[in-house]
Amino acid sequence: MKIKKKILWLDLWQIGEQEAWLSDMATKGWELTKMTRLTAHFKKAVPQTITFKTDIFKEPISQNPEQLEQYEQAGWNYVASRGHLHFFRNNPESSEREKHTDPIQQAESLRLLRSSLKTRAYFISLLTLIGIALAVFMLTLDPVRNYLDDEFLFPLVQILIFFGINLLILKGLIHLNKLINILHSNKGIQPASDFRKKYWQKKIIGLSLITFFVVVFLYEVSKLGNTTAANSYPPLPEGEVPVVQMKDFTDSNNQEPYVYEKDSNRDNFYSVSSSILVPEQNELNQLVEVEGEQWEDGSGPYRPSLTSRQYVVRNDFLAERLFQHLIDREEELHRGDATLTNTTAFDELYVLENSILSRRGHIIYYVTYFGNESIEKIIHAMEQKITE
Repeated sequence: MKIKKKILWLDLWQIGEQEAWLSDMATKGWELTKMTRLTAHFKKAVPQTITFKTDIFKEPISQNPEQLEQYEQAGWNYVASRGHLHFFRNNPESSEREKHTDPIQQAESLRLLRSSLKTRAYFISLLTLIGIALAVFMLTLDPVRNYLDDEFLFPLVQILIFFGINLLILKGLIHLNKLINILHSNKGIQPASDFRKKYWQKKIIGLSLITFFVVVFLYEVSKLGNTTAANSYPPLPEGEVPVVQMKDFTDSNNQEPYVYEKDSNRDNFYSVSSSILVPEQNELNQLVEVEGEQWEDGSGPYRPSLTSRQYVVRNDFLAERLFQHLIDREEELHRGDATLTNTTAFDELYVLENSILSRRGHIIYYVTYFGNESIEKIIHAMEQKITE
């Protein structure tokens, strides 16, 4: 026997639309056998014209044997349930009669569904307030990582999910109120003639959301794969790179790379990464020992270090925002006050105790240096780099 499972794209409260959809499936030779919260199960059968009707019980269908018997006597057979919603199909060989002769009684049944939905709405609204507050806190915790590491993705998805659930419940309450008003006017719920349009609207929206979450998930997984220990500290390249190097402002003839841990390359590496907002990120770390020289305070061999970064941001507006966040983070880490320096090569350039940050358009240079060379030499090297 051939079996088919279909996702229930229509919402629970779209009663007329679900009845019409199930009847349409029967005319195509698919007979409903079972329902879950998310799927409908069908078996292959002879195409036939079947009418589906629904009823709402707060208790499971098995606890209403008397009502089931009344429906069977009226020519309606129970088929499946979806939550409080229970589906019946007519028996073509017997006379078909409406399960409820009083629309007011049907309205009372719908109130059960509305009451359940309202309870969920109150609970989810509370969760939404907590969730959005947490998401906003996460977004403001480290703004720089939102740009460089896509840390904004999870809070953003979290906010979208909460808003989507609340919107869905609100639409459900509005739809149920319309159905109750129809029943109070002594009109029954009829199968919706436009069910196909609504079905495909829901399906397209559902598939789009699934695709979005899958893409976000795969993107995050790919980022994890790119940040493994083997890829974290790639060796320094021999050729030119788009960031300032030690040799650009010092005499490199008497310098040798120095490492504190022989099995690790964390002191001298060059990495290239990307994010949604900053698609090109270049970072160079250098630690060298200058032969025959000591620190001025006599604390040991002279070993200057450099961390040099270049960020190519999506546009000027985002670059300005990231630039300001980088300055704020330097100041929060007590690395001195940012001093604006005049320059013709950059739109803005700030100097801190051991760092220099510059921006031209959507490109940011961010250099941190510990050594004896002057700030002016490093700025000149940065100006040369931006004009290359």
